Parts: sequence; structure tokens; C-alpha cells
Amino acid sequence: MENENDSLDRLAHAQGITDLEIEERESTLAEIASQQIIRRRMEEEEADRKALREFSENEDIDFGWHSQWE
Repeated sequence: MENENDSLDRLAHAQGITDLEIEERESTLAEIASQQIIRRRMEEEEADRKALREFSENEDIDFGWHSQWE
């Protein structure tokens, strides 16, 4: 028995494309969203690395271990 009220079929009919085309488009959109998330994380990590590098170059960090030997 075939479901005549399948939402994917109704959407495909309303959009004028087949259900396979809708599935392919949804898959492509999901892949793009995943890539955007990865790209955003990479940009955040790069910003963190840059901030750490700038901090390391511009700040004299005193860990206190040398004062006990002076």
C-alpha cells in the first residue's frame, strides 16, 4: 500500500521537482551547513592562536619560579 499523502511527494509536486531532486538538494544543503560550521570553528581557532601569539610576544610572563633562586 502506497501512502498518497506523503509529505515529500506533496512538496515535490508543489516545488515542481522530483522527490529525488529534493533529497539531493537537502543533502547538498546539509553538507554546506557542515562545511560552514567547520570553517567557523577553524576561524575561531585561528583567532585564538593569533591572540595567544600576540600575547606571548607582547607580555613578559612571570611564572615566579626564578625568584626563589635569586
